[in-house]
Amino acid sequence: MVILEKTSTQLKLRHRPYFIWKLSGCLVFSVPLLMVLGRFVFPWIIYMLGLYLLFAFNIILSLVFLLFYGRVFTYHFDKDTNSLFIKRRGLFKTQVTLYPLSDIFQIQVKSTSWNQDKMAHYKIAIILKSGKHLFIQSGETSIQQKLETVNLIRQFLGIPPQKLAD
Repeated sequence: MVILEKTSTQLKLRHRPYFIWKLSGCLVFSVPLLMVLGRFVFPWIIYMLGLYLLFAFNIILSLVFLLFYGRVFTYHFDKDTNSLFIKRRGLFKTQVTLYPLSDIFQIQVKSTSWNQDKMAHYKIAIILKSGKHLFIQSGETSIQQKLETVNLIRQFLGIPPQKLAD
């Protein structure tokens, strides 16, 4: 999560899924490398294991990852227009969702797992007055970094900071 802009009336945050992009690149480039190495060491393995089918499968899997999980999220909190813009930009389309800032009831780090120990998975949640939860994509960051992001947003909106219970 990167802070793009922070003023008294504007707060912009952006999340880029670098892990998904790297994973997709590794999937595409690992099989051709395996095919080249296999051709020199074991020429029969190319036909026996169907590496060409594996290569096609990896390309399709990489495209699925990029299309569904490789989107860039931008969160724009704007006090001038009293709105939260959530922009999801993918390979082929961009989707923008608008929420009024006055509809935000709470922003907190929320556990999404049953187990509340140190290995629990946490997400940043924007809770609207209607009860709807919007989860902010922040990547695989620590709970401390997520708490800092939550408190940055809470400070911007004039909500007291959140503290984690020990």
